[in-house]
Amino acid sequence: MASTIPNPAEDLILIHKVITRGINVEISKGTEYLQNGIPQPQKLLGYSTYALSLVSVLRAHHQGEDQVIFPLLRIKLPSAPYGILTTNHREMESLLVTIHQAIEDLSGDAPEDGMRGMVENLGKVWAIWKKHIFWEELHFSKDAIGAVMDLEAQGELSEAMAKHRQEHSEPPNLVIPFILYNLELEDRVSMAATFPPVVMDELVQKVWKDQWEPMKPFLLD
Repeated sequence: MASTIPNPAEDLILIHKVITRGINVEISKGTEYLQNGIPQPQKLLGYSTYALSLVSVLRAHHQGEDQVIFPLLRIKLPSAPYGILTTNHREMESLLVTIHQAIEDLSGDAPEDGMRGMVENLGKVWAIWKKHIFWEELHFSKDAIGAVMDLEAQGELSEAMAKHRQEHSEPPNLVIPFILYNLELEDRVSMAATFPPVVMDELVQKVWKDQWEPMKPFLLD
């Protein structure tokens, strides 16, 4: 479980876990549906909603890196491969546009085409993503950041990262449950601590519950 001491490196690993699981679930389930048949409308709705949430979280994560994290760390850790990382962001964003269209196609006359587009393009995202997060977690490790930033500065960066994620991941009634329930319990507790208590206790569990319910078969308990 992530420590209670502010640590941007651990925050980064947590959101990487969310997105990694989201990509893998979408690919594996989409492949299953292409082999065995498109699921019934309610499950297809859950799959589509899960996919839209994944796109939103991935897009907001990259925007947060480009706008919040990288500008600061370029000064503190200038040796990291920022050019490669930002190029990766642009490559994945282009694929996300295509994936968003595939999600819309899932509710059209040829859902198999949409599903095929989802699986193929998420596979391309995955090929970039797995290398991308390797380099980020290597260059922005706990030790690397700790060597150039004191705890106060790390806390400020963690807060800025959380604030950007909450403001740009939309809609919150889908995206926040997506983030929380793509994490195992201990990591979920750490992530939930970055939100005001009312979010988990009242909004996720009560007010928003019916809205994110279709995604539950794809989420962790």
